[in-house]
Amino acid sequence: MALQTGYIEVNVTTAAGSSPVEGAEVSIYSSDGVEETVYRFTTDRSGRIPVSALPAPDRNNSLSPSAEGPRYSRFRVTVSAEGYYTLSSPEIPVFSNIVTRQPIVLIPYTSSTVAGKENMIPECVGGYGLCVGRSDKGVYDG
Repeated sequence: MALQTGYIEVNVTTAAGSSPVEGAEVSIYSSDGVEETVYRFTTDRSGRIPVSALPAPDRNNSLSPSAEGPRYSRFRVTVSAEGYYTLSSPEIPVFSNIVTRQPIVLIPYTSSTVAGKENMIPECVGGYGLCVGRSDKGVYDG
């Protein structure tokens, strides 16, 4: 079955979604097989990127438990902005004819973490599939 089109929308904020992050760099990578960059954007003043079209398997694959072939495509979104930890959200599912909305909440550096930011270590947050940069000085101590 031929590939169809699904969509992803990314909204980057801080402070539990209350403040948009303008100027964040958003990269979308294919996670199916060989990882390659599909899109790169910079967020606007509302913290958003344009809704982006991505290849997705036939919609019928996700509607029938007996369908052969993949039910969705997978993509990884990585977001970085000056003064914030980098966040990577792996394995985002994209279904045909559906807009996947991916909220990203960035965590700002504090004075105790800025000195160690060159020694970032990825750390995944349990249950959410989100990985944030962590310095050897510790995680965000808000």
